[in-house]
Amino acid sequence: MSRAPRFLLAATLLSPACAGRRHEPPLTESALRAELDRHTCARWEPEVKQWSLLLFDSSCDPAPASGDAQVLTRAAVARLRPLLLLTESAHDHFYEETARSPPPSHEEAQRLADAAVWSDRLLSGAIWQALARELAARGLACGDCPRPREPPPITARWAEFFPYLAAYVWPVQLSEGAPVEIFTCSEIHGAAALPVNPTLTQAGQLAAFAFAEDETAARQIHALASQGSLAEILKLVRSYLDSPESRRLACAALADVAWFTGLRISDC
Repeated sequence: MSRAPRFLLAATLLSPACAGRRHEPPLTESALRAELDRHTCARWEPEVKQWSLLLFDSSCDPAPASGDAQVLTRAAVARLRPLLLLTESAHDHFYEETARSPPPSHEEAQRLADAAVWSDRLLSGAIWQALARELAARGLACGDCPRPREPPPITARWAEFFPYLAAYVWPVQLSEGAPVEIFTCSEIHGAAALPVNPTLTQAGQLAAFAFAEDETAARQIHALASQGSLAEILKLVRSYLDSPESRRLACAALADVAWFTGLRISDC
């Protein structure tokens, strides 16, 4: 057997096809956007006869992940879910566009759902931040993707941050004698009385959202609503949020979104 056929045989045995490797298409902005859009969907609500917007919902794309683009976008979506409290602009845009008679078709509603995500500058910026993190973690690159700005690192103590958390878990009594209700808020509420600090304000919102999403914490907080006057309940809520158990929950939530906020609590 001549040397040339031996080299040919070796090359054949070591080729990607024979080694079972798949050729992945290059990662591009349009490809990653298309993958992200699969995690957003419009759902018809027959009870109220309108479309609802589901962001990063597991029911939107039940297909298993395969390929670099799908795997890393699923990881990015997991990063983004704790930020859902900040997607109010996308929801407003979607409901404004779909609130018409007759309502849009499913195909049109889905197009509007995708457009709503990318119309929200805060959300779309967070998406590219999350994707950049996942690309870097896998040693991958996207040649034409936006280059998001990394948040500047900020360190604060728990005592500095805590008022901004408490400001977004807010007891409300609509009228004298009415029952007190406790809300996790996306509006300013108690934060209006605090020093202006966009990072701590945003982090306070996100940590409050974590309490609302945690079944045990949400149940315990809402049980406080019947424990006295509005002033007394406000004190109880603040005491609960400043407890060691709540502090652990808040610190874990802040760590999950530190890639987005840049905030680190030094004494968590």
